[in-house]
Amino acid sequence: MTAPATAAVAGETSKLPAGAVGPVHPDEGPGAEEASPEAPAEGPSTGSLSGGDEEAVAQSVRFYIDALDRRDAAEVCSLFAPSALDLRQLPLRRGGCRDSVGASIGYRPADGGPAWKKTEIYAIKAVSVQGIGARVTATVTHHFSDRKYVSVEDDVIYLRKVGGRWVLAKPSGTFFRAVGYAQPPLSAFEPPR
Repeated sequence: MTAPATAAVAGETSKLPAGAVGPVHPDEGPGAEEASPEAPAEGPSTGSLSGGDEEAVAQSVRFYIDALDRRDAAEVCSLFAPSALDLRQLPLRRGGCRDSVGASIGYRPADGGPAWKKTEIYAIKAVSVQGIGARVTATVTHHFSDRKYVSVEDDVIYLRKVGGRWVLAKPSGTFFRAVGYAQPPLSAFEPPR
């Protein structure tokens, strides 16, 4: 019988599980070459919004969540930029945006999961995103039918300025939860194209 492998890290000796490769320096190993701290970050650059824009963006997000909670489909539709909402993604289509969104809010997921009831905002952090407008990370709690507990999530909401008004550039995870998706599609968290 062989003794278990050990690794020395910062002056400590710990046992590695059978089959583990050791000793390994924290900056080395199979994933060490996948990312480099010296490499520039990919993607759009971010920065801070002006005070007025930051408050306007946060207020648009509050209006959006409130309109979903009140099931005010006309208001929800008015908060999206033109062509930002693809009605084909809704479980129920009834003609235009207002009727389709109105029929879909609170729809029970196809897999039989609990239906969305409401969402509350816990915190909002808005930043500007070069070439897109603004990105908000909102910590929210979702309330569902058939559940006595809430789900806590970080929702990523993209907005852009249209005619001096901040509107949603695409549906967020909260929107998909509200219209009957058990899990929002990954595209809900990606920047708009």
